[in-house]
Amino acid sequence: MAPVLDALLFPKGVPAGMNVGDVVKALRHLLGRITEGLVEADQTHTNELADDDGYRKKREQSIADLRSQLVALRTAFTNNYDPSVATAYGLAAALPDDNQSLLHTAGSVEKLLRNRPLVEKPKMKGLQIDPLLTADDLKAAADAMQTALGDVEREKREAQATLDKKNTEIETWGRRYPAIADLTSLLFILADRPALADRVKPTARRRAGLPEEGDLPPDAGTATPAGATSTP
Repeated sequence: MAPVLDALLFPKGVPAGMNVGDVVKALRHLLGRITEGLVEADQTHTNELADDDGYRKKREQSIADLRSQLVALRTAFTNNYDPSVATAYGLAAALPDDNQSLLHTAGSVEKLLRNRPLVEKPKMKGLQIDPLLTADDLKAAADAMQTALGDVEREKREAQATLDKKNTEIETWGRRYPAIADLTSLLFILADRPALADRVKPTARRRAGLPEEGDLPPDAGTATPAGATSTP
């Protein structure tokens, strides 16, 4: 047990001529490191979540753009050529709601545009479709959607990783804080310093990261937990 505690309390090595004061300082520094780790993990997770909304909006916009291109192409084939032409280019059925199925449909239509000659005559020459240019537009929209979907999935993985780290730090803090506080409180009791022992005793509020009334400066008043409403 001693080597484990030595490494935990004195990461840079046990000081020569160590006394109880060194142990108390080491406990304080250990708690500081644990708390800093928790604060850092919480901030990292918050920062990671902050940019997720932009990626989700970009994903939804890219889906809408690809869908609108396919709908516009089907409408153009149907109205300016013939419904059979829309069918020939894979646009007879309603567009799928599933994202991957929509990408598959776009890929199939793009391939047909590149490989099937458009021999049918348009009703209005000014609205004639260029299959290759249309295929290029469709590919660009599909690529943008694929990239946006990948970005959202990457952000989900990164958010989960930072959440896992935060949860690990919370577990570590919740496991070690009471032990450090209890031990420090007992040392103060042994030293006949009951007031200091009471200050570090791990109460329910302190376990939750909230100060007791006696922990605050005289002019600070009583702290109100986040989300609570003070009574006038």
